[in-house]
Amino acid sequence: MNAWEKIKYEFKKGDSAIRQIIMINLAVFIFTILVSAVATVYAFEGKDLLKYFYLPSHGGTLLMRPWTIITNIFFHEGFSHIFWNMLILFFLGRILEDFMSSRNIWRIFLFGGIAGSLLFVISYNVFPIFSEAVSQATLLGASGGVTAIVVATGVFLPRYQIRPFGLFNIELRWIALFFVFRDLYSFPSGENLGGMFAHLGGALFGALFILNLQGKINLPSFNWDRLKPRRARKVVYYEKDSKKKKTEKKTKPNQQEIDAILDKISHSGYDSLSKAEKEILFKASEKGS
Repeated sequence: MNAWEKIKYEFKKGDSAIRQIIMINLAVFIFTILVSAVATVYAFEGKDLLKYFYLPSHGGTLLMRPWTIITNIFFHEGFSHIFWNMLILFFLGRILEDFMSSRNIWRIFLFGGIAGSLLFVISYNVFPIFSEAVSQATLLGASGGVTAIVVATGVFLPRYQIRPFGLFNIELRWIALFFVFRDLYSFPSGENLGGMFAHLGGALFGALFILNLQGKINLPSFNWDRLKPRRARKVVYYEKDSKKKKTEKKTKPNQQEIDAILDKISHSGYDSLSKAEKEILFKASEKGS
């Protein structure tokens, strides 16, 4: 299967969170193009409308546009901005999606983007270097969410190897570290500092999410079922299920089993796993859903 066939295969997966995220970003990008075209015809600035979707750094303006904490994640400055974000998301995000539920992929991307947005706002209102720009600066782009996916992939599958452009093998942990240190190295240049804070916020969330999922740290949990509409309760009678509970407890995967399977994937690939090992990975991915 060549690269183009892989792309077509991934986009045919209707339940793919990565596919859904990419399609939404592309749809929003087309929307911005149409707005710019209409603005040109009617002689007004398209940014005057689009700015209501961008995240303002000024606290007072943000209070008037709270939705921008989320909407800014799906808007991009130009073609190269969205192209590289979606390319990275596709090639690394689909690896993580093989081991994790679609709900968790969405959580990492969306809340990674929100974490980046919050760090952007905080940095502009705390550090003196931004004192002159805080009233006008805005943030847009999926980079925070994409960085969260990249770092989450590197933390969850640190020794998993890929072969970029068919040139050399590299472990995912080094790719994740490259993304983080790239931003840290660029700080002295002073270019796109706000964007760098957004990237680092996403990276921090991605790492913490996976470490919490693996049980290596304990973060406050949120009951996601509260967001679902309530259904009428049904009265169901169960027979004695003590044996069933014991069986479920025994089959619950532990971290040592998961690490051993991930090491096997790194050396022999995903296809080398047995059906039982794939089932263990699936259960592990659902643990935090």
